[in-house]
Amino acid sequence: MQVSIIPLPQFTICLIIRIMTNDRKLILSLEDNEDIASLISLVLRHAPVELIHAPSPDEANKILQTRTPDLLLLDMMLPGITGLDFLTQLRGDPRFVNLPVIVITVRAEAAYRQRAQELGVNRYLLKPFSPTVLRQEIQQTLGVRWKDTGTLVPPA
Repeated sequence: MQVSIIPLPQFTICLIIRIMTNDRKLILSLEDNEDIASLISLVLRHAPVELIHAPSPDEANKILQTRTPDLLLLDMMLPGITGLDFLTQLRGDPRFVNLPVIVITVRAEAAYRQRAQELGVNRYLLKPFSPTVLRQEIQQTLGVRWKDTGTLVPPA
């Protein structure tokens, strides 16, 4: 919140309160592999986004009860359910019918790609993936830009 004091005639003081809007996009990452989740966090550390990580479908569902992400980063091999099954359930909720999704997976089979496409997946990245490609795909999908620092070494 920013407060401005403006003097007006006859010694009247007027306070103008300006509430700054949060234009940061919300990304939900559903990834059970801690190393991949950490890499995603590093890729997005300078991005104008809020990243929420869910290590399981149950955790993701809890988050989705109260938050509506602008983008879902989705692993296909999850504990207890496939990413395709999770996405099928998600698309059944009217709030998430048009939610952009980037799949990050080791599943390269054509059948998986075809089903993902049918479910409205925007991008399909194979692991191991290039951090630069992931950044570019997120930027393109969300229409946001941020400076590439050229390094993925976390700050000490």
